[in-house]
Amino acid sequence: MTRIAIYGFSGRYSGPSEYDWEHPQVGAVHKCMLFLRQHSDTSEHDLALSECQKFGFCDVENMRFGMLRIDALNTDLYRGFAGFYEEALRSGSALVYYPNKGPEDGAAA
Repeated sequence: MTRIAIYGFSGRYSGPSEYDWEHPQVGAVHKCMLFLRQHSDTSEHDLALSECQKFGFCDVENMRFGMLRIDALNTDLYRGFAGFYEEALRSGSALVYYPNKGPEDGAAA
C-alpha cells in the first residue's frame, strides 16, 4: 500500500537540482519538509536523504520521520499541505522549505 511519509530536516541549498521548482537562494540554510511516497511505515532515511539531494539540498541535519495521517489534511491547520501530499502521490516526492527571517541571521520564520 502506498503511503506518504514526512521527513523534517535542516539543510543548505547547494544549487544543482534534478527538479524544476521554486528553490531558495544558493547557499541559504532552511528548515524543510520532504513528502515522500513509500510502501512501508518505517523510516527510509537513505531514500529520503537521496531525495533531498535531488532537490539540491546538502548538509542535511536533524532529519525526523513521521507518517502523514491523511485525515489531518481536512483540518484548518494542515489543509495547506494537501497539494504537497498530492504531488508526492503523483511524482514520488514534494518538498517545502521555510523562508528565513533574513539572510544574516538564518533563523527560521
